Amino acid sequence: MKIMKQDVKIQKLVVEVMKHVRQQTYTPEQLCERQRILDAQYFYYWSMDMKKEEYVCDLFTEDFTYRCFTESPTEPKDQAMRSKYVNRNMMTMHMSHNPLIWLIDETHARGIFLYEDNNSYKDHTVEGFSMYCNDFRKCEDGVWRISKMRIGYRKMNGALDDYDVPKDWEPKKWEEWNCHMEV
Repeated sequence: MKIMKQDVKIQKLVVEVMKHVRQQTYTPEQLCERQRILDAQYFYYWSMDMKKEEYVCDLFTEDFTYRCFTESPTEPKDQAMRSKYVNRNMMTMHMSHNPLIWLIDETHARGIFLYEDNNSYKDHTVEGFSMYCNDFRKCEDGVWRISKMRIGYRKMNGALDDYDVPKDWEPKKWEEWNCHMEV
């Protein structure tokens, strides 16, 4: 088991959210917006666990930034493709709890989520404990999307296989999907 040094940047952001959330008051409309933000985060987890990683293309803003050990701007489809590649040989279980959502203004929010993952390969399992600290933005179409995803791992038992997507790799299945489509 590897105990990891806490990401100081994420730790400061988490504490900031904790302080602001305690001072919030809510209108009924804000409670609905808070739920829509939670739904966006949980949609991300469900997309991973149901092997529908491509569904998150519409979940991220165009200027999406991903941080897990390092930070980089990432195209939504590239992030979805990375997840599809990393998850291809394992069964994932995302278990998130204790969410706090800071409604910064009408179109910006930051959420923190404790997170445990269980990634089972054929011959080994990787378990981790981390914190997500994500920025959300309500876009012009009224949909909340993730603009910054930050994952601060604290503990990991094992190591993930094959994290970097090979240049010419294509997934076996990629379903085009838009959250605004009629079901």
